[in-house]
Amino acid sequence: MAPDTEGSRSPGRSITERLSLWIGVLGSVITILLTAWNTQTKNAIDKRGEELKVLEVKLKERSTGIEESKERVERYKWVLSLLPSLTEKDETKRNFTLSLVRMALTKDEAEQLFAGLQQSPNQELKQVAQQGIDAIENQAVSRLVQQINAAAADDRKRAVAELEGKYKASSTAIAQVLDLYSEPRIANLSPSGLINGLHFLGNTDAREWTPTLVRTARQVLARINDRNPGPQTKEALQKVNALLATVPAQ
Repeated sequence: MAPDTEGSRSPGRSITERLSLWIGVLGSVITILLTAWNTQTKNAIDKRGEELKVLEVKLKERSTGIEESKERVERYKWVLSLLPSLTEKDETKRNFTLSLVRMALTKDEAEQLFAGLQQSPNQELKQVAQQGIDAIENQAVSRLVQQINAAAADDRKRAVAELEGKYKASSTAIAQVLDLYSEPRIANLSPSGLINGLHFLGNTDAREWTPTLVRTARQVLARINDRNPGPQTKEALQKVNALLATVPAQ
């Protein structure tokens, strides 16, 4: 047998090289495809995970909403059971029931309830409804009156602006601000708080001033004058005096 020659070995090596090349290419393609598939699968799993998280949050929100609705219904049922006591002849019991109703409801809910009761043909219920509305107003005014003497300037400004915007025609607000200058409360007023109160009083509706409020205001002005006020306070005092001069005679 003739020995192998160089030419006779070339075809065998060429096929092997080609197979190795194709196997390498095929391996690279498979690797790329597997990488792409793994990436796609991971993205799909991540997306599904995010969807599940969103769904979980929505379910929790819905569950919370249902629980809040149940709690609200229970409060309404309890308030409804109290309504007959609002016409009690005993004023103490009636006022106590009114307080319970206000405690059980939010401010908006209480306002809606009392506004509805004011439409009742029952005069006792209408009177109670007015008492409830007055109590809500007193609470809101009291909060603002305290804030006109707050430590932060922004809080003081907001309180005065809200008082003037909502309660300039409220004798309740006038009375509560005047009370800030009573003895010994006036000693707790900062210079800013003192001026803020006077500024509100000077911008109130003169028609809401009763004779009692006018007398109290005269005493307050005299009390402040005795404290040797500065120029700004004197200016505010003059404005209140000018308003009092326009109060209709009663």
